[in-house]
Amino acid sequence: MRKLQLVLVAAMLAGAASISAAQDAQQQAAPPQSRPNMMAALMQGVTLTAEQQTKVDSIVKKYQGQRQAIREDQSLDQDARRAKGRELMMKQSDEIKGVLTDDQKKVFEKNLTDMQARMQGGGQRPPQL
Repeated sequence: MRKLQLVLVAAMLAGAASISAAQDAQQQAAPPQSRPNMMAALMQGVTLTAEQQTKVDSIVKKYQGQRQAIREDQSLDQDARRAKGRELMMKQSDEIKGVLTDDQKKVFEKNLTDMQARMQGGGQRPPQL
């Protein structure tokens, strides 16, 4: 009976470890640039028309594939991948701004500036005034 209990405990621990490892791998596989909340943060306070939303979704989808290709390009070192990723992000932002009204652009640019400051500051949010 004691051996059976030990085998069951060992099996449960092994199962829990494999589930935990799988969850960690999933979280690492989803880079920050592709997380939906990143675009939501950039668009916070910007109300889009249905036509604008369709255009923005199209732009995001276009660059999503390009970012994935950069992440998978093993010929580049980490710094080069980051630089190319930043370049794509700026191109995407410029295209999105082309869809926005002047008032929407102001909010979007503020959100972008805030996000860049958080990224450079280790992910901390700036103080709310």
